[in-house]
Amino acid sequence: MNTLSGSCRVPEQIHRQTPLKKKGAPVRFQRRPVPAETGNEIWLLTLSDLLMLLLIFFVLLFAVILHQQSPAVATPSLSTPPKPVVETPSATPHPPPREAVPDLPPPKATVSLEADLAGLLTENQAVQGVTVERRFQSVIMTFPERIMFDSGKSQLQGAVEPLLEKVALFILDHPDVSIEIHGHTDDRPISNQRFPSNWELSADRATQVAKALVHLGTDPSRLSVRGFGEYRPLVANDSDLNRLKNRRVEVQFSLLPAQS
Repeated sequence: MNTLSGSCRVPEQIHRQTPLKKKGAPVRFQRRPVPAETGNEIWLLTLSDLLMLLLIFFVLLFAVILHQQSPAVATPSLSTPPKPVVETPSATPHPPPREAVPDLPPPKATVSLEADLAGLLTENQAVQGVTVERRFQSVIMTFPERIMFDSGKSQLQGAVEPLLEKVALFILDHPDVSIEIHGHTDDRPISNQRFPSNWELSADRATQVAKALVHLGTDPSRLSVRGFGEYRPLVANDSDLNRLKNRRVEVQFSLLPAQS
């Protein structure tokens, strides 16, 4: 009987313990409203994308409207300046400040200066090849090398002295004129103890002309000397004739600004 009762008690214990093992975890997971929350998040993302697209559309539309209105705003401002811009080049060949324009010598004075210098050449029929031309506000008298110097040298020849005397008298009679003497050579190199390059040769030739004018009575303070070497040719140095034209001395006459 004891064995039977013992054997009968085991199932009771098992039966009693069985109801205590309730599975609560699955019940909890079923209570969570997962699908509802997921749906709300998708709806908000769609709405935010739509609002962002609308914002971008209005920004682009605003930019297009501004771009279409910008030419209309700039057009009236561009219509006024052309008048002074067109007048400036016609007043002077260079674009100096407007305040300096009244100080420039009038064109008639430069034309008269050119005519007076050309008159010196007609009086001296022995001099050939000397030219006079007007460049902007200055008049240039050009002396070719063949009547002034031997090739590669800077000593003045005697044939040009009569014309230099007339030039010196002209300078004395025109105190309102400043004089610059420019020396030029061709592109053939020169190298010796006295002239290492064409620069020294051109500068020395211009200096000799200035010394001759000072000896004839010209005030040295009115003279200036510049040597350009082969770097300011009249024509291309591609032939013997053109090189002959480029070897020269130029005397530039410029009217001084009008004094108030």
